[in-house]
Amino acid sequence: MDEILEKVEIEELYQHILNVEGIRNPINTPEKLNEVAEYIKSKLEEYGLAVSEHHFKIDGFDITFRNIEGYIGNGKDPEILITCHYDTVFNSPGANDNGSGIAAMLEAARILAKEKKELNVRFVAFTLEEFNPTKIKKSLEYGKEIGLIDSNNRFLTYNTVKLVRDFNRLRFKLLSKGRSLTETYDQMLELDLDLTPQEKKFLEFIKELYSDDSKATWIGNTGLIGSSRWVENVIKKGKEIIGVINLETIGYASNKKHSQFLPPLINPLFFPSYKINPFQLKGNFISIVADKNSKKLAREFSKQCRSRKVKLPYFRVRLPLKFETILKFFADTMRSDHAPFWRANIPALMITDTANFRCPFYHTEADTIDKLDFEFIRKVTQVTIASTIEMLR
Repeated sequence: MDEILEKVEIEELYQHILNVEGIRNPINTPEKLNEVAEYIKSKLEEYGLAVSEHHFKIDGFDITFRNIEGYIGNGKDPEILITCHYDTVFNSPGANDNGSGIAAMLEAARILAKEKKELNVRFVAFTLEEFNPTKIKKSLEYGKEIGLIDSNNRFLTYNTVKLVRDFNRLRFKLLSKGRSLTETYDQMLELDLDLTPQEKKFLEFIKELYSDDSKATWIGNTGLIGSSRWVENVIKKGKEIIGVINLETIGYASNKKHSQFLPPLINPLFFPSYKINPFQLKGNFISIVADKNSKKLAREFSKQCRSRKVKLPYFRVRLPLKFETILKFFADTMRSDHAPFWRANIPALMITDTANFRCPFYHTEADTIDKLDFEFIRKVTQVTIASTIEMLR
């Protein structure tokens, strides 16, 4: 195993992120989104994998979206999946979110494709993790119509920026508790904000636009769309999946004390960890997030973090709960492409540096390659490879 893990190269990881870095989404940079899809596809082909695409469309948007996948093995036997997403939010070049996940997935594919063992591994890069482009497009068009947004898709006043940001935060918070969008809107009005007539109209429009969202439907409706469609398709085919290692924003680390924050109800004293001082909370560990079905996979990933070769600090959040309960009380643990697998009772891990709970550049223009810790990404990649091999023994 040590010989295999030694083959993981930082330069390969760096070149992948260098090639995919840049704003990539279907609203303002569809060409970059397609360029990165082609890059992933070409690399998987270069490494000798069998490559295919899963296509889908969404109502109100005239683009065919594609999840890119490649596999090692016969394509029939039970598989381990290594996944990531390749789209970004509006303003971010996404070096960490999720260029780091793309890089680790591709490097794992390169290494594992060279192994002569009988491995059945599928690599899937999902699109539309971040948002529903139809809803974003409609909100932008309406904002321009009433004079709140300019031709470059920017809000014209900071007050509107803050208002919409607060509205969306409250919407997600209440949604995770099973509350309706109407309640979100009503609570915003109760704050007695100094709203302009246009801002009030805009919030009313958003309320109607997202009225079909609920705690049960936002996954696959507002976000995590590509992975949701892929899981629906694979269930129809009756494909057996041993487990999923979903790589989500894995490239930022800090050794400063108290550089790490944690979501509500997640206490480091109550969950297994390795090389972590819970009273200092340095952001130098990888987070392993698992549900009730993912116990074996989470333990294996943790074991490989502790291996003599790697020694990667980790914090393992395993929630032995049903999907609906996790969504209600631990909504932050659902914010990536592992969530549709959890919903389908398929074992899956979210492997993450915890994104906004650590990284100050998350979802900003500053999410660039120079902020990343490539030795950290290398270790995560090594653990991903080792865990995959061990789970398939």
